Amino acid sequence: MTKQNALLAPSEARALSEQLYLLGEQCPSIWDELEKSGYGEPAHIVHEELRELAGSPEKYDQLTRYWIEYAKERLAGLAGPMDILRGRLPKISAYRSDLLETLRAHVKAGRLKSEGSIVSPQIEPTLKRYIELLPDDPFRVAVAERIRGARKSAVSRLGLRELPAFPAMNANAKYDLLIERYQANLEPAGFTLDSHRKHGIVLRRLTSDSRWALVFVDESRDGVEGGQLDTRMAITLPKKAVLPGALPLGSAATFSPTDLVPGFGAACGFDKHSYAQLCLACDANSFLAKSIFARVNRLLLRPHP
Repeated sequence: MTKQNALLAPSEARALSEQLYLLGEQCPSIWDELEKSGYGEPAHIVHEELRELAGSPEKYDQLTRYWIEYAKERLAGLAGPMDILRGRLPKISAYRSDLLETLRAHVKAGRLKSEGSIVSPQIEPTLKRYIELLPDDPFRVAVAERIRGARKSAVSRLGLRELPAFPAMNANAKYDLLIERYQANLEPAGFTLDSHRKHGIVLRRLTSDSRWALVFVDESRDGVEGGQLDTRMAITLPKKAVLPGALPLGSAATFSPTDLVPGFGAACGFDKHSYAQLCLACDANSFLAKSIFARVNRLLLRPHP
């Protein structure tokens, strides 16, 4: 029994892995759902720009398959520890991807090399190329500009209003507003707010059989003034406390929204002076949390193989 899976016996962890990794197969439908909701445009922009960077339908198809396969391996590993580059997964992992194994072999054989000063351990060629672009690369700058434009359009389309006093507020006051927004979004959907923690907040909802709790964690207290939300999700026991910043220690499984929605970090960004854009980022995360809960709830209620 690893420290990270101390909540569960090995057989229980394996059973959870067998159920949870199937969520990765639902990634394309999650992307579609986000687009239809009005919160998916930033991630969609990232996908479209990567399609251009890939240079061919075949290479972009591999990237899409990589995203799905990565999600499945990541979820199968529960709380880890994991080493995606070397393929070191926890013993309880119920899934290992043939595609990722092939890509790892290419890296080991020296077939995937960095082309500039930034070196990433990424194993997928198109994604590696994108990650290693310099911050001022014209391609990356154009993506950022499109994303900023998409946020402004979404604020207008969704009727989100500014708060004139917001720019002058301190970080704690801004974070209090963020908490209120999360509560307004998630409490009607059955989530409850745990006791406040120093570095963030935890909202949880029990599965239909009350066996598990899905927790949504925001760790943005120290970074909300920088214009970027930092969120996580986890599965734990119903009454088990989890700590923002140390999520694996109290969780049976952990994962990031970006594990399921590549590019979702773009939806978590906002103009640090704009209350409306903060609300937009919060609402996008809340929508995804409700969607993921519904999907995880169904998976965990199914008998494992």
